[in-house]
Amino acid sequence: MAPRRRPSKTSTPLDDRQRKLLEKEEELEKLAAKLNRVIEEAPRIKAERARAQREELLVDRSTRAHHRLNSTTLADNRFEFGGRPAAPKRRKPLKAERRQTFLISCSLLVILAVFVLWLLSVWHWQWPG
Repeated sequence: MAPRRRPSKTSTPLDDRQRKLLEKEEELEKLAAKLNRVIEEAPRIKAERARAQREELLVDRSTRAHHRLNSTTLADNRFEFGGRPAAPKRRKPLKAERRQTFLISCSLLVILAVFVLWLLSVWHWQWPG
């Protein structure tokens, strides 16, 4: 019989790499499990935050002294009651309107400068000094 070889106690580079890959795989599995828990808990956390914000708003509204009729209910601002029309929202002037306004103001400034120069020349002719 041929003598059997005993497995060597020193690890080969292949064994080291396999061990590192197994460790990395375990870490990734733990991370995946943690992320899955976070995903599962996200809707519950969001609902709790919304509920807390709603309660905070209710408490804030109910403690205000200037609130309408000092009621504890929230005012419904979706509709205007009492015959007051809602104020129209200001619209931003268009680019063409801004350009036209700029040109008009520049032309008025030039006309004013010409008028002032004309006045100075007329006064200079009347009262040479």
